[in-house]
Amino acid sequence: MFIRSVDALWRPFLTSTACKALQGHVDRIVAATASDVSTEWIMNIHLLGEHWLLDLAREPALLDAVERICGQDVTLMQSHVFCKPRGCPPTPWHQDGRSDDDAPMATVWITLDDINAPSSGGLCVLPGLHIRGLLPSDASDHFQFDRVLSSAFVSTQTPVPYALRAGEAAVHHPLLPHASAPNTRLPYRRVLVLRYLATAALEAAGVPLYGARGDALELLRPAQTDGDDDDDGGEFYQDYRDADVYFEGRSIVVRGRHLE
Repeated sequence: MFIRSVDALWRPFLTSTACKALQGHVDRIVAATASDVSTEWIMNIHLLGEHWLLDLAREPALLDAVERICGQDVTLMQSHVFCKPRGCPPTPWHQDGRSDDDAPMATVWITLDDINAPSSGGLCVLPGLHIRGLLPSDASDHFQFDRVLSSAFVSTQTPVPYALRAGEAAVHHPLLPHASAPNTRLPYRRVLVLRYLATAALEAAGVPLYGARGDALELLRPAQTDGDDDDDGGEFYQDYRDADVYFEGRSIVVRGRHLE
């Protein structure tokens, strides 16, 4: 692994055996995805019995890298199976974060295919610009994003591709600007994304915290409210197997004092 600013490229990240195993899991998930659910937005399946993904998210070497950004207390916010089918449109320049607060966050982006060719739909980034917070953006009618980075702003920057091969990974801040070209080569561009946040930010927001014990989750810290609002701010996600079914997310502590 080598560090560029706060962004890291991990070459390699997975062993060949681990990469093949994860490819098999993802292929199985894609095959089971309902026809009216996008394979680009298969979210939080570690909460649907796919324990291999939670095991991956808790790998000590991976968390060592995340800790360099988030600190010693780390919580897994989301897992994302992100499979761009051949012929999909390009993804415009955007930032994943909705706020420019200074809560330490890290995104781990693991590719299961060679995406070193532009035709593979690989990611391009604007290195280091996450430190500026939210960048100039314009309203958009794109089906995934209501705002995209201003084309005038992007034209002044120099994009850098994540020219990764299967089993390699990148670690970056969610506010790192990124985009991707269409996938015109692969049946699917298979990527696993893990999103982490410093636990202290969730404690300050009163979010309930969970821990994993074997294959089960246990409540470590209940929601902290002021008594005026029954809504604990939980998010709901679509079940990839049935577009009409939704389930609640969980903030899972994966490292730090809550697990001691």
